[in-house]
Amino acid sequence: MTRRKTAPGDFTKITYYVRTDRGAWQSADPSDSSLSRAKRGRQWRARTRMGLADGTTTKLSRSATTPAAALAALELVIAAERRRTSGPEASVPTLGELVDWAVVRIDEGRDPSIKSSNSQRTYLGIAYRWAGYSPSAAGDDEGRRSHIRRTREYTSPIYGVAIDRLTPADLADEVERVENAGGAGSLPQLRAIWRKAMARGIARRHINSDPAAGLKLPSRNATRGKRVYSNGSTRPRDNSLAGEHLAELRLAVRKPSPRQRLDVSDLIVLGSYTGLRIAEANSLRWVDVYLADEDSYLSVQGQVFGSGADRKWEPKLKTESSQRTVPLPPAAADLLRFRQANALKTRLDGSATGPGSDFVFPAQMGGVPDLATASKAVRRTLDRAGFPWVTFHTLRRTVERQLMDAGVDARVIMAVMGHDPATSWSAYVDRNVDVSAVAGIIR
Repeated sequence: MTRRKTAPGDFTKITYYVRTDRGAWQSADPSDSSLSRAKRGRQWRARTRMGLADGTTTKLSRSATTPAAALAALELVIAAERRRTSGPEASVPTLGELVDWAVVRIDEGRDPSIKSSNSQRTYLGIAYRWAGYSPSAAGDDEGRRSHIRRTREYTSPIYGVAIDRLTPADLADEVERVENAGGAGSLPQLRAIWRKAMARGIARRHINSDPAAGLKLPSRNATRGKRVYSNGSTRPRDNSLAGEHLAELRLAVRKPSPRQRLDVSDLIVLGSYTGLRIAEANSLRWVDVYLADEDSYLSVQGQVFGSGADRKWEPKLKTESSQRTVPLPPAAADLLRFRQANALKTRLDGSATGPGSDFVFPAQMGGVPDLATASKAVRRTLDRAGFPWVTFHTLRRTVERQLMDAGVDARVIMAVMGHDPATSWSAYVDRNVDVSAVAGIIR
């Protein structure tokens, strides 16, 4: 049988040898627990053969006190040999270059693990804020990412390091730096971006193993209360509004601003009464709203997906449990009646046409709601109102807190808030519970 030729830059299976007290080298299995631990006088050697451009191979090996250390040393030798023999066109990319590659795939919708437009926006923002990603450096149009805004500079030296020079310790140090800079809440997504970049490096044979694999992140309990939002505000440990602050917020967001083109005050106030997620509230259609003298409610059945001209409402949500009926307190019902009357008036006089007329909160020019635009408008409105630490999700937590403080059955709260049964309170989920009493509790 003809021996398979080793291609230039490729290497054969790595074999291991061990010796004790400078004796003869003997073939050994690194998974043997009786041998793999460091011991005085014991040495391990990792060895392979790498293909060269002229069709020959060269033997590479390195020794250390453990098989893992020997492998790590051998990988550095392999990377250096590749750089020496492959020429400048095969130079090893930096972590920043591979991060750019991974983020562009996410932005273009080519990453199979990140399909939701909300998830794409989250990953893009985190890459731009913490991973040194620059749209202009990636050769993209700045206008396509107008929803991403760097508010505070963060730079790190690791994104200029060649991928084959990075170690797990480098990434662990970067995790600590990001945490101290207020990015603890972004670390899971940041690690995922690193893993995607490392996978590309492995596929291109620049590295043989992923230094981000097994990278530990701080526990949520350890980082709770340390999160800093992009506007510089620190997130409180109990991120919900007390009664007097909630009333103050509802009044403050009503103040008009000449610089605010899209009025989202009603969107914010509705969120404070219903606990809807921002994507759910922004995607509400008039057919989802039932207004009556008593027992008014919303039906959450789907939301808008896509961006630009591709925006459209689809009957899918974050989880199956998110499809639910949300009762409306009287103040929320009155708000929607007022908007419904105005929407009907604009339809009758012909000024409201197109797909946006079907939505409670259409886009600025009357089109299908745009979540990115609405999210930015909400952020600016809350900042001007004097609540920089409040997010739309804070309103959701506030509603949940009101229900819990009122002693409402956990199953009712699950049904109203649309919690995933796989998460908290899963033992109390009952999709047939009566939620009609909720409207009289929320203030």
